[in-house]
Amino acid sequence: KTEYLDSLVLHSPMGSHDDTMKVWVTFEEFVRDGRVKQLGISNCYSLSTLKQLWKDAKVKPTVLQNRFYEDTKYDVGLRAFCRAANPPIAYQSFWTLSANPQILRHPFVSRIVERLNKSGDGSVVYTPAHVMYRFVMDLGITPLNGTTDPSHMASDLRVAAQPGLLTADGLAKLKTLINEP
Repeated sequence: KTEYLDSLVLHSPMGSHDDTMKVWVTFEEFVRDGRVKQLGISNCYSLSTLKQLWKDAKVKPTVLQNRFYEDTKYDVGLRAFCRAANPPIAYQSFWTLSANPQILRHPFVSRIVERLNKSGDGSVVYTPAHVMYRFVMDLGITPLNGTTDPSHMASDLRVAAQPGLLTADGLAKLKTLINEP
């Protein structure tokens, strides 16, 4: 039996702020009752919507789950707000790989993969997906991964445990691909 949920995420803002707050107030009751530890929101691509929720919520959102991709300019403003919030809001990216094929295929990413595979002992084989996951983690983003394959999961977790895998120069060049300040 589950005693509580670690996190409850509203799938997206409702049609109006008032409707979003009606749902949020119900979510807040779950937190007060101890049935939920933290609240979050997903598919919230408007900075003003997130700011208004933050302002009006008694229990502040601690998670924002968004698609991290070019169409939303990689949520630069939203991510800055998340970092500045007190307490900070964890930005989690979904479709991190499938929404960014142009980055995964970029020649610079291929060069990073080649360098990593030449410099290692051969026990880990790096892929463009590994570079992308490490890149977003270095930006302070938690990439969500839907794999159910244990070896795939273990491979991704090894990359998560390797801060510093990307050089400062490599990270700077990758940032230019998403116009990251």
